Amino acid sequence: MSEQAIETLITNAIHSAFIKYPEGDGGPNLDYEWIAPDQSAHITKAILQDLAASGYQIVKKGA
Repeated sequence: MSEQAIETLITNAIHSAFIKYPEGDGGPNLDYEWIAPDQSAHITKAILQDLAASGYQIVKKGA
């Protein structure tokens, strides 16, 4: 799995979490698109950089 594919997978997971579970603090009238996809991508990059700086890397099971 390429580095780009991993970034895309994590970005989509982060973004979908905000869409699927929007009630956090906004109540029932919260806009379901309250975090933009580019913000999810920014969070992903920060997570991956922090993991790499701590010596971790993401690998596919069985690889």
